Amino acid sequence: MRLSASWRRACAAAAVALGIGVSALPGAAQGIALPWVTIPAGAFRMGCVPGDAACLDSERPRHEVTLSTFDLMATEVTVGQYAAFVAATGYARPAVPDYPQAPDHPAVHMTWHDAAAFCAWAGGRLPTEWEWEYAARAGHDGRLYWWGDELTRDYSNFGAPQCCSGATGGVDDWLNTAPVGSFPPNDFGLHDMTGNVWEWVNGWITIRYPDGPLTDPQPAETGYLRIMRGASWLNFPGVLRLSVRLPFSADGHTSNVGARCARDARVLLVSAE
Repeated sequence: MRLSASWRRACAAAAVALGIGVSALPGAAQGIALPWVTIPAGAFRMGCVPGDAACLDSERPRHEVTLSTFDLMATEVTVGQYAAFVAATGYARPAVPDYPQAPDHPAVHMTWHDAAAFCAWAGGRLPTEWEWEYAARAGHDGRLYWWGDELTRDYSNFGAPQCCSGATGGVDDWLNTAPVGSFPPNDFGLHDMTGNVWEWVNGWITIRYPDGPLTDPQPAETGYLRIMRGASWLNFPGVLRLSVRLPFSADGHTSNVGARCARDARVLLVSAE
């Protein structure tokens, strides 16, 4: 039986309120530990930052979004983690990229459906687009990248200046994907939010953002194309800006597309004794 996203969220919320472990939920992972980081509640300005000459209409208008606490994987879904999912469920294996990968590299060739299925099995979900950008910026709304306005290979794995091939330099020793966590984390403790692989989010591309402010927004049920965020090892520098939204078919997959999972924040129940 295929459970709807809304039903799974309702189950998760009820289980958290009752203190039930996530492994008790239908479709949850058995015996897999993911590197969850709790992202604090807060507000931020989403979209193109002031002075960004490369801003596209799909990244406008800049607007305020307020989010509740949620959890996000500190790193992207790895080859090893996805292999455990395939072994446990019999889910189809993704295509093998035309370059070597170790178990600690990010899994690639995932469709949106593959990424959503993995995250549901692991007791989570795909992050909303609002959650992704809030987490990626990590309290630095006015920057092109989480560390500042100058792109550097000391913080990210990305491609050559002209499209489209991998490149190396600085800390970036990897022509293709790098092992997850190879670069410094942002101020929320998240690695590779910029570069390495594109990450699927739960949302649909729009011509422009709605006017804010928004509080805990949720994506529409239907749309035209899904969205990926964060750019990859294959992309030229202009695509690495945190506000960039890449529309892509939900059934599409390439050797530079992966994912990271989110989940609703765990609630610690304290006895009144």
